[in-house]
Amino acid sequence: MHDILVIGAGIAGLTVALKAAENGKSVLLLTKGAKPDGSTNYAQGGIASVTTPEDSFQSHIADTLEAGDGLCKKKQVEILAKNAPKAIEQLLKWGVNFTASKDNARSFDLHLEGGHSFRRILHTADLTGKEIMRALLAELKQRSRGIDFIEHSTVLDLIMQKSRCVGAIVASRGKSTCLPLFAKTVVLATGGAGQLWLHSTNPPDACGEGISIAYRAGAALQDLEFMQFHPTSLYAPQLKKTFLISEAVRGFGGILKNHKGEEFMNGVHPLRSLAPRDIVARAILKEMQSTSKDYMYLDVTHRKAKDIKTHFPNIYAKCLECKIDITKDWIPVVPAAHYMCGGVLVDSFSRTTIKGLYACGEVAATGVHGANRLASNSLLESVVFAIRACEDICKRVESDELRVESKEYSPLSTLHSPLSKNASHQKLKKQVQTIMWEYCGIVRSMKGLKIGLEKLKKYDAVADFEFRNFLDSAKLVVRSALKRKESRGLQCLTDYPKKNSKLLKHYTLMGSG
Repeated sequence: MHDILVIGAGIAGLTVALKAAENGKSVLLLTKGAKPDGSTNYAQGGIASVTTPEDSFQSHIADTLEAGDGLCKKKQVEILAKNAPKAIEQLLKWGVNFTASKDNARSFDLHLEGGHSFRRILHTADLTGKEIMRALLAELKQRSRGIDFIEHSTVLDLIMQKSRCVGAIVASRGKSTCLPLFAKTVVLATGGAGQLWLHSTNPPDACGEGISIAYRAGAALQDLEFMQFHPTSLYAPQLKKTFLISEAVRGFGGILKNHKGEEFMNGVHPLRSLAPRDIVARAILKEMQSTSKDYMYLDVTHRKAKDIKTHFPNIYAKCLECKIDITKDWIPVVPAAHYMCGGVLVDSFSRTTIKGLYACGEVAATGVHGANRLASNSLLESVVFAIRACEDICKRVESDELRVESKEYSPLSTLHSPLSKNASHQKLKKQVQTIMWEYCGIVRSMKGLKIGLEKLKKYDAVADFEFRNFLDSAKLVVRSALKRKESRGLQCLTDYPKKNSKLLKHYTLMGSG
């Protein structure tokens, strides 16, 4: 038995594993795919932190609360902002190389992003997530002692004994057998759920498994209705995977335009193209619908070509592959599902409502994002609350004497082996994604949500356990959206177009365990 079982190997999972190993704890790290894994690799923009005298924690907190549209948990936001420098210091210690300032090699080059009052976004060109993963995996390799790693593993369910989580039932992809893995503490770091929608910036495995397995075990979920749709993914049908055009491009001076060249954000929000993501995504969708176009444009051609290539080398190269020279051409963009602001309900130390079970990263509902995440707070949240989780776990593991009852675990008796590469399985997923996009997308209606939920229920008989997790997560999101009868942040309802001050609360789904 390991001290800690970490499910997921993105920035949150690796932070827990590395910190635990530093404290002499034994860790078993699981990942659904091959390492490196998860959405962290795809993060372009950066990580927010106060690093300059003109900036302040109060400003970072205020910006986060403003973006969250009244639903952020202030205590959690204060913890996030005030622990940001500590998180940056830890990443630097692990070897992350952030882009330095041209004027002072000892300071950082800081980006400005939508919703921020100051330049406070540390980055590594436009591949921040990839650099963070490189450094963490290098550190993992050095600290291999005490950390075991199992790739290509799918978690079917958590193992519960006497109201406590003591492990997980795991299957290897392509096999019909399963294995119970036990630990004194289990940490969910499974990432987001963007792949529940037809258009998403997330990697293929971001299907919300953590949400569904936690719910079946009895954990509480919160704020699932708030899926953030990134306003600017690259419109390039020829690409197999959706490509993100970073928020930092708008912070760099990028201007949103329609096909006539009109700056349509001017009359929408005082910050115009730098408005919060939910406002920009809805404005783009509205403009697309009113003009019968499949995409809008983001224009940075007024900036120097050299500066564009220096700040966004990856975006420049990817667009060039699609025959778009962003130094001369406008970038075609379309909104896409990007980040889940809710998830498994946790406290300030990442503890869920189940004893022995923690959740970190995008799968967790810390409350720092409220109804809409402020740009570049996601990587920060992962590190800050993963460190706090590890600190709490290390205190508790010492005193825990866990005896696991010997049982037979055969949950696959009624389920088929995973069919991820099977054409029929992919067809089923596409059908669910289409339902979610049509009935639970950027703009919703109560009637549409109810229709969508009924359509999803028709797939209940499918016996593939990976699809079960996928489907359960989709239904939970729709159920959450039906609870909030108002438009707030990322929840936009045509039936209830305004905010309701009487509904200034978080909606919780209690687990079925």
